[in-house]
Amino acid sequence: MDFLDELEELALGTRLKRLSERMLTDAGKVYKAFNIEVQPKWFSLLALIDKRQKINVVEASQLLGLSQPAISQFCRQLEKEGLIVSIICENDSRRRVLTLTDVGQQQVAKMKPMWSAVTQAAQELSRELDNDIYQAIRKCEQALTRKSLLDRTLDIYHETSDDLEFVSFEPKYTDVFRQINEEWINSMFVLEDSDKNVLADPVKYIISKGGKIWLAKHKQLGFVGCCALAKKKELTFELTKMAVLDSARGLKIGEKLLRFTLHEAAKMPMKRLFLLTNKKCQSAIHLYEKNGFVHDRHVMEEFGSNYARCDVAMKYLAIWHN
Repeated sequence: MDFLDELEELALGTRLKRLSERMLTDAGKVYKAFNIEVQPKWFSLLALIDKRQKINVVEASQLLGLSQPAISQFCRQLEKEGLIVSIICENDSRRRVLTLTDVGQQQVAKMKPMWSAVTQAAQELSRELDNDIYQAIRKCEQALTRKSLLDRTLDIYHETSDDLEFVSFEPKYTDVFRQINEEWINSMFVLEDSDKNVLADPVKYIISKGGKIWLAKHKQLGFVGCCALAKKKELTFELTKMAVLDSARGLKIGEKLLRFTLHEAAKMPMKRLFLLTNKKCQSAIHLYEKNGFVHDRHVMEEFGSNYARCDVAMKYLAIWHN
């Protein structure tokens, strides 16, 4: 029984740390099995110096994503072991660069066959998983660069602690759904036939096909917004009919509604999520970009003809687990 299984995503950091420590322990055993007297934690810096031949601490810090104090500490340890040396830069006498000593070059040459075997072992491990864990970790790092865990936590906390609730669509809300959408569409464009069909019968065109609709309800203002996920193909959904009444502008309802919808989308069986919009909707486009959507010409080519007003197509950069 693993208690972290009960905590699920709440213990994501702890779980990754535990996995990292396990991998580093195994790496130490690998080095020992090959009779290599090098600590696994030095591996990435040694590999970088071997690849670049000469590099300074600042560059190493940027390329490895480690702090300069951490790199400096590794350098002192590697210099003490006689594996690297700090020399004056040929182009700038004020700077020093790191390079491998003869002993360091010999040690790296000895390690390379082991690195090749470890690479293949890690690839084999990845193939045993439902998802490519290496690519998933890369995407996770990119997502955290776009928006930190702190910012995500604070946004969600504030979203769930105010006067707004999200209501799942029922047929009795058809008129509300239609009125909210008609207001924003008519304010900037004209209702197209596809709009009229969906708004007249959202059950037929969205719900019955496997899609979802949510309404944003404010305690004082009532229903003020809506958003839908319409199934277009197997595991492919469109984020559509997202609108907020003018009377509720300035309350960040659109952003809260979008975040809620994306949170719910992650629970659904889908591999691709896209949206279609227009260049006139700059504030909405900025909101989408801020929350993980990127412009995508392939989406435009495949789905852009669905609306005459569509001249912007975006896809959601997310790690789907389903």
